[in-house]
Amino acid sequence: MIKVYGSVFSRAGMVMLALEELGLEYEAVDMLPRSEQTQSSEYRALNPTGKIPTLVDGDLVLFETQAILFYLARKYGNGRLWGTTPEEEADILRWSLFVSNQMEVPALDILIQFKFNKDNPDQAVIERASEELNRFLPTLEQQLQGREWISGDHLTIADIHGATVLSWPKLGGFDYSAYPEVHRWIKSILSHPAQKTLMAKAAK
Repeated sequence: MIKVYGSVFSRAGMVMLALEELGLEYEAVDMLPRSEQTQSSEYRALNPTGKIPTLVDGDLVLFETQAILFYLARKYGNGRLWGTTPEEEADILRWSLFVSNQMEVPALDILIQFKFNKDNPDQAVIERASEELNRFLPTLEQQLQGREWISGDHLTIADIHGATVLSWPKLGGFDYSAYPEVHRWIKSILSHPAQKTLMAKAAK
């Protein structure tokens, strides 16, 4: 059985969402980022970075969230979460990498202020991160005009990764009112049936 190391409320949640969407059975080994579990010799033998998530599927041990999402879509998707032509595949990767390369760091900066400095957030960090998000969000807003998904005509790993990452600054109070299509997209992924199933499991 596939095994996923990490919390549903961490990057591992993206992997679990993909697994739920694909209808795959898996075992979730719950551990939080930067916890003692992630620094253990046993875990570092699987993932030398000491970060999460890590996926184990038979003899394959894989870390890095986007690589895991790519693997699951390619091996088990049968067209789901992925494309059917090189052009479609390149476009999915394009938008996933666009969010990762241009907006993931500022999104995480705002989330960290919310999680660890909620009572006294560093406003300079928030302002700098918000400025960076505002630099690239118009491109995403334009791409989502008249579209349900970021790439193609169905849910893909670019939606799972991108919308999840951009939900982080939303938790920290970032104002998406200037980007209604992006805001709609984020909410649609967070309320997707597979996400609801995942959250119901996490609540048990």
